[in-house]
Amino acid sequence: MFLDLLLDGSGRPLPERATVKSPAAISRFLNHAAWQTRQLCRVMRQHALQLLPDEWRLRPHQRPRLDLLVDLTSLEKSGKFADLDDWMHTFNSVHGVHLVVLYLCCGQLRLPWAVQVWRGKGTPSPAQLALKLLRTVARLLLSGRRRPRLHADGGFESVEFIQGVLAQGLDIVVGVRCTRKLEDGRQVQDLMVRGSLVKPCGLDQIMCVSWVWLYRNKEPEQRFVMSNVNLGGVYLARVGKGRWRIEAFFKTIKGRFGLERFAQHSKQGVFRWWCLSTLAFFLCHFQELDGAVRKPQVWPDWGVLARTIRFSFVPEVRRQALLLE
Repeated sequence: MFLDLLLDGSGRPLPERATVKSPAAISRFLNHAAWQTRQLCRVMRQHALQLLPDEWRLRPHQRPRLDLLVDLTSLEKSGKFADLDDWMHTFNSVHGVHLVVLYLCCGQLRLPWAVQVWRGKGTPSPAQLALKLLRTVARLLLSGRRRPRLHADGGFESVEFIQGVLAQGLDIVVGVRCTRKLEDGRQVQDLMVRGSLVKPCGLDQIMCVSWVWLYRNKEPEQRFVMSNVNLGGVYLARVGKGRWRIEAFFKTIKGRFGLERFAQHSKQGVFRWWCLSTLAFFLCHFQELDGAVRKPQVWPDWGVLARTIRFSFVPEVRRQALLLE
C-alpha cells in the first residue's frame, strides 16, 4: 500500500491518502514492523552491482566512464521531532534534516548509492561524510582503464577531501570559491585564461582551473571549477556541468517520490521512508531503461513512469481500491 502511495507520482505519499490500509497501519509498518531495512538496501545495491557490468559489456569498445557525484541536500522541516533532535539542524538558513548523498552515473544508469546524515557542528563535516561514503563503493566498480571521476560542488573543496579522493585513485572535478588563494599569492578570480594550471595553497597537486557563466539572475554569475586532470579550459567547463545530474535527482525524488514528506517521529520510520522512496525511483528508472524508445540526455516524465509501474507492480492494491470505491 505504501509503494502504491509512492508510485502515485504526485510527490505526496501521505498515509491519510491511503484507501486499502489505515494511516495507523502504515505508521506501524514504518515504525514498528519487524522487517529487515538493511536487507532491502543490500538487495538494491546488489542489483546495481549487476547492472553496471552489464552496461560495460554492452559497449566494450567505448566503455562509459563511472561518475561519482556527492552533494548535500536539505529536507526542510518545522515542528517538533523529539526523537530526531540530533538529526534536526539549521544549515544555510534551512532547518531540517541534511543528507550527504553519493550518486553513481554510468551511461544511462542513474543509481543513488549511499547516504549519511549530517549531525550538526562539532560532528564530521559533509566532506568527511562524503569520504566515508566513497569507501562503500566496491573496488570492482573503480577498476578499469578509464579512471572514475568524482564531481562535487564548492562545499567540498577542502584540502582533506581532495587529497582523500585522489588517494583512492579517483580523478576529481570540484567547484572552487573565487577567493581561494594560490601559492603564487593570487586568487582564483585573478586568473585570466581558462584551463590555467595552478597550485592552490595547501595542495601538492597541480590543478587545472576553468569557469562558466550562469545567467539565472539579472547579473551573470561566474562559477569556478578545478580538476587534477588537465582537461583544457573549454572541456573542463563542460565536464563541470555534469554535477547538475545529482540536482536533477534531488528534484525528482523530492517532487515525485516524496523524500521530504516524512512525518514519522522515529529514526527507523524516517530511514525506512527514505529507503522506500529510493526504491520507487529505482523501479521507475529501470522501467525507463527497459523502454523500447529511449532518448539519450532527455529527462523522462517521472509521473507517467510512476503510474505505469503502479498498475503493473502493485495491481492487487489498485484492484482492492477500485472494489472499495
